[in-house]
Amino acid sequence: MIARVRRDPGLALVWLACALALALYAPTLGGQLLDRDDRWLYADNWIVRDASLDSLQTIAFDTTRPIRAVLGAEYLPVRDVVALAEHAAWGAWWPGFHAVNVALYVAAIALWFAALVALGIDRTVAGLAALVWAVHPTHAEAVAWLAEQKGLLALVLTGACTLGYARFRTGGRARWLVLAGLAAVAAVWSKAPAAFAIAALAPLELVVPAPRASRRRSALALAVLGAATAAAFVPVVVVALRLGVVAAGAPAPSGWLATVLGGHGFYVRLAALAVANAASYPIASVGPSAIDIALGAVGLAAVLAAACARRAAPALRVAALLWLAGWLPVSRLVLPVQRVVVADRYIELATLGAALAFAAAAVAIANRRVRAALVAAVVVAAGARTLAARAAWHDDVALWDRAVRLYPEDGDAWAHYAEALDARGDRISAAEAIALGLRHGECPRLLVDEALATGDRAAARDLLRRAAEAGDPYGMIDLALVLADERDPAALGWARRALEVGGEHADLEDDLCRVAAAAGAVDEAIAACERARRIRPGDSQIERDLARAVSARRPE
Repeated sequence: MIARVRRDPGLALVWLACALALALYAPTLGGQLLDRDDRWLYADNWIVRDASLDSLQTIAFDTTRPIRAVLGAEYLPVRDVVALAEHAAWGAWWPGFHAVNVALYVAAIALWFAALVALGIDRTVAGLAALVWAVHPTHAEAVAWLAEQKGLLALVLTGACTLGYARFRTGGRARWLVLAGLAAVAAVWSKAPAAFAIAALAPLELVVPAPRASRRRSALALAVLGAATAAAFVPVVVVALRLGVVAAGAPAPSGWLATVLGGHGFYVRLAALAVANAASYPIASVGPSAIDIALGAVGLAAVLAAACARRAAPALRVAALLWLAGWLPVSRLVLPVQRVVVADRYIELATLGAALAFAAAAVAIANRRVRAALVAAVVVAAGARTLAARAAWHDDVALWDRAVRLYPEDGDAWAHYAEALDARGDRISAAEAIALGLRHGECPRLLVDEALATGDRAAARDLLRRAAEAGDPYGMIDLALVLADERDPAALGWARRALEVGGEHADLEDDLCRVAAAAGAVDEAIAACERARRIRPGDSQIERDLARAVSARRPE
């Protein structure tokens, strides 16, 4: 065994990476189901909870707005079929779901190691990159949070696609190309940004040409994968645009260019372990700092230079391309996501590029003791940070308590924290959290929470109006309900606007039904309630509101 490790230290490093990943994330098996998106996909989703042929057909072929609203306003059939299979296997036993996440993470580590080696990266460099990547704290969100299982699926499948492509280009049988093509489609249907990781194979072909058997074989592989990825990407983008997940006019907190560069700078700091990990960051509300903008510009120039430098080591160029493939789809340059500015889960692939760059630099250190000490220090520091970040994902209160302690200026985090406390029954602490959050800034979501907590109707109306004018959809719909009670004709306009901004959610549709019925727009009320019922069938409140709207319709 010792002799084998000496002969192949890369293999030993990747085994160590998998073992550390298992040790770091084994405690997630006792994690709770979080209100932060877990429930709509796993506990309350009537489609994936029904393991039937009808559900499979609905997931694969029904792209109507109400059905897509049930499935998170996305077309991701692989993610949804996996969730359906988990329900069939585990029922409501959540440790089983968490075990799948951990298994996917370990598989991603092993597959990407194999893929990097197949592309021509030195095994020791690839193994060290896998080790650093395995313990990086930005992955705590993806592994511990069930709703981000789609990201882990995409990592596994893009790794399999890259491995299949690399094996085929070096002379492997056609089955490797078939594997790569199937994995490419499944990756895009797990998480849309996976398309950019597959597209990165084209420039990677220029960076690491040595292992290929022929240019013709590589060109054939790229053509097949390009066609498969493009075909899979079309329905994903169409649904995302139709339901407003991405939009050309997606708001940026500090202007488009500042947000792009500042977001990049923030991700550079995040990858370098210079930012404490949390579920939310204030950059989304207050915008990026001057340091982030400057670092983003310099860092982007450096990455582009490394990717294009012909004299640079192949591992460094591959690292730069992996970083760009992971960052580009979340940069707001290509896919302007509506609701999220930055998040740990967005740079799962980019951090592999950062880990590979570190590994290449570390291996170049001639002194073995210095090299070993540096690697050990980074792995221990990253592992400690991962333990702290992962522990916060145990329950909703712990998750948002960490966020507000680290970033008290983040109003959205205070709002989530207050709502988590309220859901636990601690209304006094929830009220205190709202007050503390508002001291740091006027967050629209906190204004809504404050309005709902106050007993002063006039004060509540004023708070809701401020939240609505700031663009919060729930501020809009709650203001509409208050105005509807007061017979104010502006109520229906605010309710409609809430749907435009917030998308098709059952609560928003049901509230629109009530507001429209109060305004005498009975047909609109019935249509809204019917959409709400398709999203959340069997809901007694929706059924009552629909019955009232139908009874209010005058006979012709």
